[in-house]
Amino acid sequence: MQFGMMYLFSEFGEKPQAQVFKEFLEEVELAEELGFDSVWLPEHHFSVYGMLGDTLTLAAAIAQRTKRIKIGTAVVLLPLQHPVRVAEQAALVDCLSEGRLLLGVGRAYQPGEFAGFGMDPAESRPRFFEAMDILLKCFSGEKFSHQGEFWSCNDVELYPKPVQKPYPPIYMAAVSPPSYQLAAQHGLSILRAPRFTSLDLVQEQWGEYTKHMSEAGLDPMAQDQPMLMQTFVAETEAAAKDTAEPHAMWYHELFQKVLPGAPGKEIHPSYEIYDKVREAHARVTYEDLANWGSAFGTPEQVADRILTYANEAGVNHWMSEMKFGGMSHEETKRSMRLFAAEVMPRVREALAGQAA
Repeated sequence: MQFGMMYLFSEFGEKPQAQVFKEFLEEVELAEELGFDSVWLPEHHFSVYGMLGDTLTLAAAIAQRTKRIKIGTAVVLLPLQHPVRVAEQAALVDCLSEGRLLLGVGRAYQPGEFAGFGMDPAESRPRFFEAMDILLKCFSGEKFSHQGEFWSCNDVELYPKPVQKPYPPIYMAAVSPPSYQLAAQHGLSILRAPRFTSLDLVQEQWGEYTKHMSEAGLDPMAQDQPMLMQTFVAETEAAAKDTAEPHAMWYHELFQKVLPGAPGKEIHPSYEIYDKVREAHARVTYEDLANWGSAFGTPEQVADRILTYANEAGVNHWMSEMKFGGMSHEETKRSMRLFAAEVMPRVREALAGQAA
């Protein structure tokens, strides 16, 4: 089991935004010191729901502040930018980090982001598929040209070349069967974020992906299979609730407002699932979150939650989102230290015992 830190940059909007990123870089340095394996960055636009619009620029900064920790994107939104530029930026980060980039890509889902870039959400799936094709051509190492529906390029050869061969690991955000099938066709790991999603549904989705992987002659568990979950650990269950509850509930209230189906947010074809997600989040309570879809509690409770997903849903890389909904710098660091000291060893010891 690998352990990562995921940052949404979901803030109340009251803290100076330069301070948000200063504290983030301090926490990344602490994560490396504590033995976390990875840090993951999302791309979002035009909202305090997620204030990072440029993942690979921040990844380059992390590369210069750290020596060991892997740097993941979860995710770069391919439909919103030229995939050749993504490949160039990713290759540079891989060079600067000496081969530590994990390149997660996704399709985007927020109506406000599509509107902000003047893009039709109905085009997002074909744009994503075409962008994936171009991205992989860039990483082939050969000069190529492409004339497509959305992008064109002529006599393109990628420089600098990435350190990792043949290219940095690519991960796909996947919530629907076409995405699982595309990931399997390319032999890609998937990124999962089952916020307030039952274990049964997570297992069903994992089964769909593993079916496609098996049909492609691939073993999904031979690859890195991360899962993102809001995670907060404290010495007692009550202390975890006191700290995590206001931040978690603020986050889930905000999350509803950016999803398809929210007031003023149209539900476009192939995005219907997000309206169901929005409706579920509108009803969520802290007790719901504590029972499934998050990992809040004592070290024993959090370790048990991780082991459940490891054993029943193929998770071998736990992405802890410990700073959510305006969680403070000090609260985040306390949770990180306790997680590293008590949760990581419990999980690894239990998994080693099962393997033996």
